[in-house]
Amino acid sequence: MNLPLSRFILGTWVFAAAVITAGMMTSVVPVRAAVIAPTQPYLMSFHTCVSGATDCNNPGNHIVQLAQSADGRSWSLLGGWQSYRGSVPDVFRRGNTLYVYSTSGLMRIDMATGATSTASVTLSEGTYVDPSIAQLSDGRFILFYLPGIMGQDPAQCARGESSCVRQIKSAVEVAGSDGTQFTVDAGARVSETISSGSFSDPDIFYNGSEWVVYVSRGPSVHAYTSSSIQGSYVSRGTVSNNLGGVPSAMQLSDGSIATYVHSSVGSSTEIRMATSASGIAAIASFQTVVTAQSIGLGTHAESPGVALNVSGISCAACTPASSVSTTSTSTTVAVVAARVGGACSKAGLTATVGKTRLVCKKSGKRLVWAKR
Repeated sequence: MNLPLSRFILGTWVFAAAVITAGMMTSVVPVRAAVIAPTQPYLMSFHTCVSGATDCNNPGNHIVQLAQSADGRSWSLLGGWQSYRGSVPDVFRRGNTLYVYSTSGLMRIDMATGATSTASVTLSEGTYVDPSIAQLSDGRFILFYLPGIMGQDPAQCARGESSCVRQIKSAVEVAGSDGTQFTVDAGARVSETISSGSFSDPDIFYNGSEWVVYVSRGPSVHAYTSSSIQGSYVSRGTVSNNLGGVPSAMQLSDGSIATYVHSSVGSSTEIRMATSASGIAAIASFQTVVTAQSIGLGTHAESPGVALNVSGISCAACTPASSVSTTSTSTTVAVVAARVGGACSKAGLTATVGKTRLVCKKSGKRLVWAKR
């Protein structure tokens, strides 16, 4: 079958029970030494295949990587980065902490010192695979995911079924858990009846005017939109038509949406990128931006998860009381990548860059930083 590698991987996760379940913790990321905290405006997590492995379809052979970029096109690994076992990672920054989620659990990176810490992750009910992270207006994380099904590939219909309903669901961070516990929301964000192929790998992002969920349909990507992040999403059509799946997207500083996919090329897999005005129109072609060979990591670079290197929405209630700093309740946050005219995530959010104070305002259909 001509499907992205992660679809086989997803089936392997389920049969190996490597999913996050209610009351069950993921294996914990091993403790690592400090890294050099990223300073460039764009971040990407992805996985490669461990050196010497003969089966790169096995998620047990995947290792997590973290890269940064000045323009969203040229990427380099973080200085001092030490890869670790984990598959299908996603990355998000909140305040002075960078969060990297994968099948191995959660790694946090202190943006001031580069120090790392690790934790397990739990879900209130059910199981999930293919997580994607965003923020609610109060700063808590919201997790979008494909519900797992023990004993079968949850991305496809069960053997013998002519059709089935597949859903993308969401779960909200428990206050005080610092990204380690999530309570499942009622209902589904996306619901589709499928009769063939796969339905998986959701990615949630804001395109400047509405929330967008990407869903991977094999080597293609479909888009769904909603005015509310926790609402019901409606189909807006195909973004990538057999040009790559397992997507992720973010808004660049010029307001355009950068869409990333991974695609098989012979015996290798590479990450490709294209830009568009809204992220929901059909894309005619993608440009290769990351290959494992180019960074000396074998032949497989897969499952991009991208994010802005900005402080985002502060959330004092998200961190355990014993570890909240005296400045965590401030309504002004320091934003590494903020600049006048650059994209921001929420109207009213303030930032300080050097001696310049900025505020997030709506300009046309975009949210941008302006001087206060």
